[in-house]
Amino acid sequence: MKKVGYLGPAGTFSEQAASRYTSNEYVELLPFQTIVDVLDGLDSGMIDKGVVQIENTIDGSINLTLDRITQSADLFVQGEITLSITQCLLGIPGAKISDIREVWSIPPAIAQCRSFIKKIGATVKHFESTASAAEEAKKSGRTDVGAVASAWAANRIGLQILADQIQDTAVNHTRFVVVTKGKEPLDFPDKTMLLIIPCQEYKGALANILNIFSVLNLNLTWIESRPTKTRLGTYQFYLDVEAGETDECMSKALSILGMLGHKIRVLGIYKASKPV
Repeated sequence: MKKVGYLGPAGTFSEQAASRYTSNEYVELLPFQTIVDVLDGLDSGMIDKGVVQIENTIDGSINLTLDRITQSADLFVQGEITLSITQCLLGIPGAKISDIREVWSIPPAIAQCRSFIKKIGATVKHFESTASAAEEAKKSGRTDVGAVASAWAANRIGLQILADQIQDTAVNHTRFVVVTKGKEPLDFPDKTMLLIIPCQEYKGALANILNIFSVLNLNLTWIESRPTKTRLGTYQFYLDVEAGETDECMSKALSILGMLGHKIRVLGIYKASKPV
C-alpha cells in the first residue's frame, strides 16, 4: 500500500486535499508536523507521495514549499488539487463569539481572516496547522479561545462552528501540489512547472524571459520570484505554463532559454485541476 504524507494532524485542509486526491486509490494517509517534514519524509523514502500547499488566493505563494522542493534534485511535482477554502471560527461546545479573546491558528489562516479577528478584538497565537490549533483549543476547555480552521476540522475534532466564511475574501482557494521522489510517467499532461535562474542580472531580464513565452502563445498561470541565496538582489523565478513538456511551443521555449544561457529546471509536469 502506498503511503501519502500531508501536513497534520487529522482535520487540516491538507488532509482534506490528500483525501480528495487519493479518493480512487487504496493508500495510507500519514500526518506530519510541518510541510518541510512531509517533503523530508518523501526524500528519505518514508512515504511515496506528499501533498503540500503551494499557493493561496489571499496569502500568495508558500515559500517553505518552494524552497524545500528546490533543495532536492529528486523531488518532482506530478499533480495538483485546488481546494475551495472556507475558514471558520471554532470553539468548544457552549462558547460564544462574544466570549472569544484569543484566536489560534496557522499564520496563513490568521492572515486570511485579519478583518474578522480585528472586528472581534481578539489577539492571535500561531500553531503549526489549523487542526493542531483546533485540537489545543478543545484540550484547553476555554470558552474564550477560538480556532480558525475548517468545517472538516470541526467534525473531526468535535468543536462547534461559531462563525463561518470569516476569510477576508469570499473567493478563497488553496492550491496543493502532489510531490513524488523521481519523475513518474503521466498521460496527457497540460501543465509544466519551471524554475528559471537568469544567466546574469541585467535590466529587463525577467521581461525578456516572459516575452519568449508570450511570443510562443504560452499562457503563464503563476509567477513567483525567490532569492537565489547566493547574493543580495539576485532572484530565481518559478513559472507554471499551460502546456506539457513535450508540447512543440514549450520545447521551443525551453530551447531558446537554454541557448540564451539561462539555467532551467523542470520541477513538475501534471494535469491542471479545477477548484473543488
